[in-house]
Amino acid sequence: MFGQFIADDMKGKKWQLQEKDVQAGIILHRFIDDYTDTHPLVLDLKKKMHPTLGKFSGVVLDVLFDHVLSLTWNTYSDNSRELWIQSTYEKLQKRHTEMTERRRFIVEKMIEHDWMNMYQTQEGTSKILDQMGSRIPFTNPLKDSFEVYLMHEKDIISTFGEFFPQILSATQIKLDTFAPNPKVEI
Repeated sequence: MFGQFIADDMKGKKWQLQEKDVQAGIILHRFIDDYTDTHPLVLDLKKKMHPTLGKFSGVVLDVLFDHVLSLTWNTYSDNSRELWIQSTYEKLQKRHTEMTERRRFIVEKMIEHDWMNMYQTQEGTSKILDQMGSRIPFTNPLKDSFEVYLMHEKDIISTFGEFFPQILSATQIKLDTFAPNPKVEI
């Protein structure tokens, strides 16, 4: 979990200096990003969103998929969503000192504003997208981009329903190649 969270901070071969479980998380994060970014279902959906969002369609779709996962959590997990979120926050807090200053700031804000629970509602997800847009120092379409969800809601939900089981399966297979026996759990 920790490796997946800090993966974007690990440039070049820096990730190889981490302990094995962190390396596994970084590898898994990169695999999930690559798998998602090249999946035909995701590419088709991003193409539909591109006229409104341009190069930001992938960023927005990632947030919208988090929203759909929050709404359909019990379809994919026997674990309580609320307990999973609390456990995630606790795990990240315990490794706070191992993070970059930027990543520590993100964790503090994530917990303070309970970002993970915000995905549960349209208002919360819209606010997340608006806040992301406000942090980008140039004009971008993220403010009010939740409108894209409303425009393509049926396609987004059905694509997620087809895509998510595939990525869970692919992730388990990938995980088995470098960490036999662990189960992908959400």
